[in-house]
Amino acid sequence: MRSHEYLHNNDLPVEEIQEVDGFVIEQGVPLPEDTRGAQTRYPFSQMGAGDSIFIPMKEGDDSKRMKNRLSQATRTYGKKQQPEWHFVLRYRLENEVSGVRVWRKD
Repeated sequence: MRSHEYLHNNDLPVEEIQEVDGFVIEQGVPLPEDTRGAQTRYPFSQMGAGDSIFIPMKEGDDSKRMKNRLSQATRTYGKKQQPEWHFVLRYRLENEVSGVRVWRKD
């Protein structure tokens, strides 16, 4: 074990360094803030029960992948609410634009 102060890739001081089986174990590297869910690209928090939003498909996007991505986003967001929120998603063609409409169910 080598014990000395050293600057890590992001210029944060590291107190202890230990190499084990080709891995470097460092002590004193601060844990970053958890930013997951801090902001979402969709306005789910502004939606009341019965509200909906239409999300148009971008050029080159795949409709199945888009719906899966939105399904995961609504499920993740909804589970964090007390009581849990539920959403319904449907492929739509609105004003000659393909996309997915998301309704807040409850």
